[in-house]
Amino acid sequence: MKNMMIGGAAASALAVATAAFAQQAPKPKIEAVYWLSAETVSGMATGQPAGVEKNLSLQLGSTRSSTAPSAEHLPPQGLRAGERLPLVSPGKGAPKADGRPDYRPGTPDKPKGRIELYWGCGEVAPSGQPVVIDLATMKPGAASPFGAIPVVKAMVPPSAGRHATYGEWPGGKNGTRVPRAASLVGDHVVQGNYSPEMRFAIAGGNDFLAPLSPQSAKLASGAVKVSWPVLANARGYIMTVTGARDDGTIVMWTSSAVRMPGMALPDYLEQGDIARLVQQRILLSPQATECVVPSAVGKASESAMLMMTAYGPEGNFGSPRDVPAGWGVKLRTKATHMSMLGVDVASLMAGGDDGESDARADDAKPKKKRGLLRGVIGGALGLPG
Repeated sequence: MKNMMIGGAAASALAVATAAFAQQAPKPKIEAVYWLSAETVSGMATGQPAGVEKNLSLQLGSTRSSTAPSAEHLPPQGLRAGERLPLVSPGKGAPKADGRPDYRPGTPDKPKGRIELYWGCGEVAPSGQPVVIDLATMKPGAASPFGAIPVVKAMVPPSAGRHATYGEWPGGKNGTRVPRAASLVGDHVVQGNYSPEMRFAIAGGNDFLAPLSPQSAKLASGAVKVSWPVLANARGYIMTVTGARDDGTIVMWTSSAVRMPGMALPDYLEQGDIARLVQQRILLSPQATECVVPSAVGKASESAMLMMTAYGPEGNFGSPRDVPAGWGVKLRTKATHMSMLGVDVASLMAGGDDGESDARADDAKPKKKRGLLRGVIGGALGLPG
């Protein structure tokens, strides 16, 4: 019995010592971090009513300093963006003088205007809506009438200001567009003279999201039913609508069941925040396939804009724990869409090809509103007036 007690005490002491050693073991030093941000864009934001684009942003930050930084990303062939993507370090030259005279601002003008705020899916807006906001009566420091901004963890990608050396792709180019058929799936290598070599593989579940393709259908009540096919790997959705009444009142709506500013959420969200916001009904669930915009919003304007975002999965990769020069990679994904609420923009833009289509459009809409609608569409698509 005595030997058993001694053995038990020894085992307990060993367990305590092992735990203490584990706590004291130094964590691997992370010398470099690399972020990939992959966005699938559809709708009017592409310059074509039914267009689809894929955008990719690559950002590398390192604790190492380099007077002549050089780094590159070797992607899989499926990305279709070239064999080597140079990660360009922005220059640190002195800012150029613009030659303008000194400007001393005077007293800012008070904001003016009226906003009707709606939220939640449903054919009829519930009691208590809309919240009417008179911008002229808003006071600094007062509670926001737009509702509370959801608390989410800030996603802070690498940047020149936060790292000793920084590189990015496309590095000074005007866009980050990759071919529509581009895929991230496969083996990736990031190498350079200011960071350790990074090797990681991306699986299909972390690829670009498929494009969003919501369809709008006007109901007899004036509400608009927005529906979309299930988007594989989507983690949650949010929609916003912005329109204007004839008297200039701005009408704003969000699919969130909780009152909040429609544009409050950041471009990307942490996975834990996405799950929590779905639970709080701020985001629509990944199983959702439709949402009805209330009739009061649907009747607001024939040129109301619909914006939709699908937040996708995240991939995290890193070096083995026994590697002295540690590194970490984060891949984040989303899909966005912009169109006109209740309008088949592609069909409308193609309707001018034959006189019969134009005649039907002339009979269906008053001339003033039809001209406004085409003007808004043309402006959004960058077409001449």
